[in-house]
Amino acid sequence: MPRITVKIDPSACILAANCVGMEPQLFQIGEASHVELIDANCVSHGTAYTFEATGAELELAEEAAESCPTRAITVERG
Repeated sequence: MPRITVKIDPSACILAANCVGMEPQLFQIGEASHVELIDANCVSHGTAYTFEATGAELELAEEAAESCPTRAITVERG
């Protein structure tokens, strides 16, 4: 499984929430004025989260990043 880091740029996030709709097990609308990243136990990781992803999780994270209208989400491998 690849190790990936998903990041959210809070200054670019407009809470369109496309990512939340696509992958609610990774993205959530929290108390902040931007989307937050969560793990499988719904623990918030703020704007950066590194984890071992399955192929399906990687694909969903990349699709969520592409769906963001402001490109506030990045997915880095390694």
